[in-house]
Amino acid sequence: SLKGKIPKNIIQNYWKLYNNQYWIPCQEQILSENVTQFRFQAWLDRLVIERLERKTAPIHRLLDQNQNDWEQSFYEALVKSFGSKVNANAFEQLAKSLPFKILHKHRNNLQQLEALLLGQAGLLKDSFEETYPKKLKKEYEFLKKKYKLHTLVKTIWKFGKIRPAAYPTIRIAQLAQLIQQSPALFSKVLVCKTLKQFKDLFQIELSGYWHNHYHLGKISKKRSKSLGQSTVHSILINSIIPFLFTYGKRTDNFKFKDRALKLLESIKGESNSVLDRWEELGFPAPSAYCSQALLELKNNYCDQKKCTNCTIGHRLIQK
Repeated sequence: SLKGKIPKNIIQNYWKLYNNQYWIPCQEQILSENVTQFRFQAWLDRLVIERLERKTAPIHRLLDQNQNDWEQSFYEALVKSFGSKVNANAFEQLAKSLPFKILHKHRNNLQQLEALLLGQAGLLKDSFEETYPKKLKKEYEFLKKKYKLHTLVKTIWKFGKIRPAAYPTIRIAQLAQLIQQSPALFSKVLVCKTLKQFKDLFQIELSGYWHNHYHLGKISKKRSKSLGQSTVHSILINSIIPFLFTYGKRTDNFKFKDRALKLLESIKGESNSVLDRWEELGFPAPSAYCSQALLELKNNYCDQKKCTNCTIGHRLIQK
């Protein structure tokens, strides 16, 4: 019944895109006169919203699970982002096993915060010769009984193939310091407006024991251990911005959704192999707004050959 209803050239154009083995199906045509800069930018604008909507779905589930407890839900999302891709699941387990309300009670004592987080992570189970790890272990054993905590297994943490500055021990110590210096972090996030204000929240520099340690009980060369710019940007992109967008949607307050988009525009574009290929094709990503849109396009359209759902593919098929 459809025979003769669709022009042959449209069918041929579709199969030409679908059957090729290029990195993206329209690699040879995307810079043609059929795809204007205005059309491409409009498509990127839609892709950014799609990506944010996808990233907010887990946050909506978190809020439902936590009976709309914004502080606990924000804490869980934030902690997960501290683990990047390698240890994200382990950090997520840590946050779920150690409620924020417990940490909040000890917000004025950094040693107790470190004891709770490192102990709950299962990283204080070893026997130590150094004084500080011994103190942390003793502190955690007391707090574990007090709050009836169930310690995670140490093996969930991955130390291989990541920089020492990103070791779980260092990230957990930085998290403890963040909670101490900004116990009401979610409230502070809601009043921040500029990229600098957001970055200032994550100005963390480990001191004392961590100056010359990456592992508990193992001395290393003294080095500065702060959250680098790329790490802060990653936290903003993967937890802060989606949470602001979710908050705006749940409270029906457009300004928070708009603030999330503007924050993406002000962050430098990410750097990875996918975005390097986009740049080779003539599409650089000067901002996180662009890089997030291009990642969404590649992962959820190009790789899945959804050319008929893509504005660019749709235009090329009709040419």
